[in-house]
Amino acid sequence: MPRRTLLWTLLGINLLVIGLTVAGTALTIGQLANAIFANLMKEFHIQVDMMHRLFVAAMARSLVLVSLLAAGVGLLLSLILFRRVVHPLREMTAMAERIAAGDYATRVGVRAADEIGRLGDAFNRMAEALQALERLRKDLVANVAHELRTPLANLQGYLEAVAEGVTPASPETIRSLQEEVLRLVRLVEALHALSVFDARLPQRRVEAVDLSGLVARLLERRRGEFTAAGIGLESSVAVNGALVADPDLLAQALHNLLDNALKFTPAGGRVRIVVLPEGDGTRITVTNTGEGIAPQDLPYIFERFYRGEKSRSRDSGGAGIGLSIVQEVARIHGGRVGAASRDGLTSVWITLPGAPS
Repeated sequence: MPRRTLLWTLLGINLLVIGLTVAGTALTIGQLANAIFANLMKEFHIQVDMMHRLFVAAMARSLVLVSLLAAGVGLLLSLILFRRVVHPLREMTAMAERIAAGDYATRVGVRAADEIGRLGDAFNRMAEALQALERLRKDLVANVAHELRTPLANLQGYLEAVAEGVTPASPETIRSLQEEVLRLVRLVEALHALSVFDARLPQRRVEAVDLSGLVARLLERRRGEFTAAGIGLESSVAVNGALVADPDLLAQALHNLLDNALKFTPAGGRVRIVVLPEGDGTRITVTNTGEGIAPQDLPYIFERFYRGEKSRSRDSGGAGIGLSIVQEVARIHGGRVGAASRDGLTSVWITLPGAPS
């Protein structure tokens, strides 16, 4: 019975304080009265016993009335405090129980700006994070199952056909089986790369990074891929000096941004890297021409294994972890990510705190 226990605890505390206050007041007044009447008897040589008894009786009645009034006020305040404190706590307890049962959509009605209100707001943010995590988990299971289903079904079909003599074990058949196996290998490698990246994040090393040199080296290494795909690649770096960051993580983020642009830029298109100062930070933007990203998909493209078009193959859509790694790199540096897509141009950027110096 937590409600009764807490209510009586609050009431007991109030009554104890009232009792101690009244007892202290009575003792103090009694001592003062004794001293005053003793001085009267000594100075005027009169008997004041009757007056003393009347004074003590009047004081006792007054203290009883004050005690009853204080107890009533204390009870009322305890009830008010109980409703103000315990009601939202009971609501948050019920919310926590529903979350434990798997209901992540529940929320607390935050109605105050005090500590209880902030606690309720924190509960709501926790529930939102858990709901998003649960959705990501379900998407991960669905996406991985989708990625595994197609190559496994193809492998099963080919192998059954070969085993039953329907299809000969020709070099073409072996090559098709190898392609399906390679698809599975790429998926496993993507999952492994993500686990390695997560393990590496806490061990980042920070040093001065020359952004101009980093972008130049990156473009030099990747230009051949873009040229082979018939895609123009250019850059514009409008900052000077070095930025304090982890050079390996930053290079990986830029590689992933270029990979993403390369996948979705058609032949004859172009990709551009732009590095600009933004307030007290630095923004690195990769813009590509092409079909673009649907507005309903933009808020989710940085989530792990999210792909707006669920039916497309990994060869065109990837496993959906490249941009999530970019987001993690931004987060661990205290930065942020963003994307925009309109008029045939798609821009994805990472903003890091601090300007090159």
